[in-house]
Amino acid sequence: MRTTKPDFLRRLFEVFMSDEPLRVTKIAEAINAGDLDVVRYLAHSLKGAAATLGMERVRDACRTLEMAAKDGETEHLLEGQQLIAAEMESVYARINETMTPEV
Repeated sequence: MRTTKPDFLRRLFEVFMSDEPLRVTKIAEAINAGDLDVVRYLAHSLKGAAATLGMERVRDACRTLEMAAKDGETEHLLEGQQLIAAEMESVYARINETMTPEV
């Protein structure tokens, strides 16, 4: 898509970068509040966005967190959230590289 539809890809990345950092923050807040339903919902939503853009590591981390919340495995929530945060930082860096015009 980078070579065939660069404007479309740029728009997808712009939407992702405007929406998903807040979702990651809300996941951490929901974990701190012990709200497993919200954790599950947010992880599921982020998983879909990541899958749409081919971000497999983020998708897999979200799936793991979603299942931990669904199964009430609270001991795994913080670990899952930290993994998602780390993977998202990597994604943000790659998106910023992609969106930066080549000189």
